[in-house]
Amino acid sequence: MTTIKKKLLHSHDSARHFLFSKTDTGQLKEVKRKKIIDADEAVRSAFPDMRSGRDFIDYANQQLNALDQFSAMVIRLDQVAKDNEPAELPESNDGQVDAAGILDRLGRKENGLWGTLEAGLFGCFLPGRNGSDSLELARDFQKRLVKKTGKTVTIGVASFPTITYKRSEILNNARKALDHATFFGANSLVAFDDVSLNISGDKFYEKGKIQKAINEFNLALEVDPNNVNVHNSLGVCYGLQSLYDSAIAEFQKAIAINPEEYMAVYNLGLVHLLTEQRDQALEYFLDADKINGNNYEVAFQTGKLYLETGNFKKGRPYLERAVELEPESGQVYRYLGDCYAANQMPEAAIAAYKKAIKYNPHDGAALSALGSIFDAQGENPEITLMFLRESVAASPENGLFHHRLGRHFSNQHRLDDALKEFVRAKSLGYDAAEDIKAIKDRKKAEK
Repeated sequence: MTTIKKKLLHSHDSARHFLFSKTDTGQLKEVKRKKIIDADEAVRSAFPDMRSGRDFIDYANQQLNALDQFSAMVIRLDQVAKDNEPAELPESNDGQVDAAGILDRLGRKENGLWGTLEAGLFGCFLPGRNGSDSLELARDFQKRLVKKTGKTVTIGVASFPTITYKRSEILNNARKALDHATFFGANSLVAFDDVSLNISGDKFYEKGKIQKAINEFNLALEVDPNNVNVHNSLGVCYGLQSLYDSAIAEFQKAIAINPEEYMAVYNLGLVHLLTEQRDQALEYFLDADKINGNNYEVAFQTGKLYLETGNFKKGRPYLERAVELEPESGQVYRYLGDCYAANQMPEAAIAAYKKAIKYNPHDGAALSALGSIFDAQGENPEITLMFLRESVAASPENGLFHHRLGRHFSNQHRLDDALKEFVRAKSLGYDAAEDIKAIKDRKKAEK
């Protein structure tokens, strides 16, 4: 394997270890579709002139086109869910029609527009109202519904103008505010802000849509340029795109706002690691560990970096702490095994490699290292061969693994098999020239 290829693989592997503080968008639970459809039909029956879906949105945008100020609300009746079951909206005659009635009266009073955006989701536009006004009206809506039915709604509110958003985008902002409000539980109400955009960006990030996440995070910083979490998240996105200068700038901004933001400190170290600046990377990792000594990634990457730079003794306590923090991580056991092996602790290394294989049976590095130790200790040849062969099967392009298998064959006087593996190791970039010559010399001597 060429040096360039090794660096690319190293960068790809390490990039996965950025610390990203994601919101738990899993709280937006599944809802039984039949219940929603039944409820929507009941609302249509009670309000036959109501507009819905695209028709409502297009009509509203036409009416609002000339307004200098308006607000939007997106309203959802709170879902009722039993443990381990999909959430259910209230029955068609239990809350939905009453909510529509209160919304209709609000629309008439405010000269507003309302309709359904989709089954189970109401939208409302209030001309001339700003965000503060709409929050008051939304709270009043919630109180009226609770008083009449005992039911609650979650509401997201957004207003125009807001930074660079067009009029047609405000309703979508209210949807983002609704997602934001969901995190506070039933009967919650949120006005669109930088956190709403943070949550929206997180959702794109989770789906792998990094550029869309970047767009949301940048807009969030237009709303609040001092949002530390957003700067860190934006830096992670740039890091994943290998835009390292931009990533560094965002992490530094986060740290300038809050020097105790350990994720940004650690991520700054990771960028330096990805750009082969190991000394600087280690400094940042150690600083992050001082701020938060209970983070797995910080402990793991610090120990791993010490190990890779040959400082096995210093790396050991960090890797041992990483194991304590995530005892089912096969990856850290493998590096801990390497650390023990480098510190001449073969029994501890064997135990660590076995755990690595337990949690990841296809870990070629752990399989090969364990087989190599067994070979050196003269353990059962068949067991040793099994681990070494499985390592090659798991990582057939790794020259070191082929070399270790060849060495075992050599020790067992299987010279043809040994020569085959040494030749393969050499073709993959491992320096096995002397081993090949030695095997050929032995073969000649035996003739």
